[in-house]
Amino acid sequence: MPRALHLFATFVPGGTELRAVTLMNALGARWEHRVVAMDDRLDALDRVAGSVPCEGLAGPGVKATGAVQRWTREVLAREQPDVLLTYSWGAFDAVIAARRMGLASHVHHEDGFNQDEARRQLWRRRLARRLFLAGVPRLAVPSTRLAELARTTWGVREERLRLIPNGVDTERFRPLGAEVRAEVRTELGLPQDARVVVTAAGYRAVKRLDRLVAAVQELDDAGGPVHLLLAGDGPERATLEAQAAAGRLGAERVHLLGFRSDLPRIFAAADVFCLSSDSEQQPVSLLEAMACGLPAVCTEVGDCRATLGPLAEGALVDPDAPDAAGALGRTLGALLASPEERQRRGAAGRERVVREYSQDRMVAAHEETWRAVLPRP
Repeated sequence: MPRALHLFATFVPGGTELRAVTLMNALGARWEHRVVAMDDRLDALDRVAGSVPCEGLAGPGVKATGAVQRWTREVLAREQPDVLLTYSWGAFDAVIAARRMGLASHVHHEDGFNQDEARRQLWRRRLARRLFLAGVPRLAVPSTRLAELARTTWGVREERLRLIPNGVDTERFRPLGAEVRAEVRTELGLPQDARVVVTAAGYRAVKRLDRLVAAVQELDDAGGPVHLLLAGDGPERATLEAQAAAGRLGAERVHLLGFRSDLPRIFAAADVFCLSSDSEQQPVSLLEAMACGLPAVCTEVGDCRATLGPLAEGALVDPDAPDAAGALGRTLGALLASPEERQRRGAAGRERVVREYSQDRMVAAHEETWRAVLPRP
């Protein structure tokens, strides 16, 4: 049984972390896992199935580049993993250490950028990526934009690059029907005639949930009271609570739900999914919402256009527009006003995810990538 050592900046529930949980659960007893979070936040371990050989390890306890590199060498020597799996910029010191060691059994996963690189890469990080990612035995990315960056800016050769679109379990994420919709609305204190917008995202600056809160404040109640569900958590919670309380809808209609393990039920209570980020690659939450039959409105970031396909027409908003929040609100309002269009888009989105973005395809591609760097017997 191969043993994988996963190094994350943090392992709280988020797109990259939950994808890793999905992979661990799908691989079952075929792999053994050790997980490290540089900040020692291992909350998402609770979502790994009990039958999966997996445990968390203590992080380095320091942030200095040299110290983290020394710690990486020590943990590799102690744990003797068959493959090292690193994730995005937060684990890049470990990438540098692995490259300096000449480690052949290493896969780096690059999943996108935080707010500080939402518009363009910071030059020091761009240089570091070019110096060290070009030598990583395998680089896995979920979006065509990142694949192009890897080729043209970071100097990654084609044979080392793996473009693996995200995928979702379309049996778990599926439309749940009117009965569940009514039940969840009652649980959340939503009127049955409410028009409900939902998102699932960490409360972090790059997700621009402030933009979404501002957008829904402009929607009128002509077709039913507007409510917003924010499934997630993070450092922006207090700011969002204050913004909601000061707005027209008030805090009672902007619901900060925290992390939820029952997203299909939360999506069942909603009418429209909205993604308001400044930077994404291929958002798992968008795929999950589409699989649940929700029509989507998104900022035009990453591979959102490619993911939506024909459904992108009339559903995308430029995040750099002077009135991006207003444009987002108007786009949401038009969709909320048309039950027929919501139904059409929701059904087509579900069909598209089932056809193009299956979990089985994603799991097989990641396992093949990991196995490709395993030491030969």
